[in-house]
Amino acid sequence: MSIYTLNHCREALNQLLQKQLDNVYEVNHCLVELKSSIAQNNIGAINVTLSENSLPIIEIENLENRRNILLNQYGFEASNEGQSKCIKWCDDNEGNLSKQYQLLFESLIQLQRSIQINELLVNKGQDRIRRSVSLLTGQENNEKNSTYSKNGLPHNTIKKRNISKA
Repeated sequence: MSIYTLNHCREALNQLLQKQLDNVYEVNHCLVELKSSIAQNNIGAINVTLSENSLPIIEIENLENRRNILLNQYGFEASNEGQSKCIKWCDDNEGNLSKQYQLLFESLIQLQRSIQINELLVNKGQDRIRRSVSLLTGQENNEKNSTYSKNGLPHNTIKKRNISKA
């Protein structure tokens, strides 16, 4: 292939990777803010963060599709292996595309961790609220979260000893 084709591929891939990286950074930043607000149980800050941010999730997916089309256009598979081969073929001598792709990969891993942490925090908060509501309403909680029931008797223990006698 010609040098023009090589340069065109490099420029197009560079633009796509940079746009994806910017969008992933934006989502990561928003999730870090949310994590902090959730951990502090700051409903106002959560609402502000969610109302101010229009996350570019669809744009990230569209850029991924455009990158796959670009890979196919230059004869590479739309996969991580195809991406690596394409970068090796059209990258400059300084390895700028390789560095950019590595940054994107690391940012996506960080994004995945942020999502998991936020999910855990939300689930923990929901569980705390469910337990509080069941205690306040006197409803029997089907989940056995502790060793003892609300009347002080142990749950499913061998000796069935009352907590007051312990």
